[in-house]
Amino acid sequence: MDFDITIIGYIAGTLTTFASLPQLIKSLKEKDMSNISLAFVITFTTGLTLWLIYGILKNDYPIIVFNILSLMFWIPITYLKVREEIVRRKKIL
Repeated sequence: MDFDITIIGYIAGTLTTFASLPQLIKSLKEKDMSNISLAFVITFTTGLTLWLIYGILKNDYPIIVFNILSLMFWIPITYLKVREEIVRRKKIL
């Protein structure tokens, strides 16, 4: 019986992708992104984008699928965080 290592990729992708879902839900419900670092959000979203490009270039479906899903969660978080920072800075000025 052969073990398909792709299964590990799908399990890991599922866990890491859906780990961010509670943060997105909490942020949307509370309309508060203040406890998330802008640098983290931008760095993480950029990393996901680069992982997606890597997966496409390697034709690695678990990497492609789960980075698309992750970006579906983190692009709205990034938008909300950037919008919040702009509003916060306008209030300071």
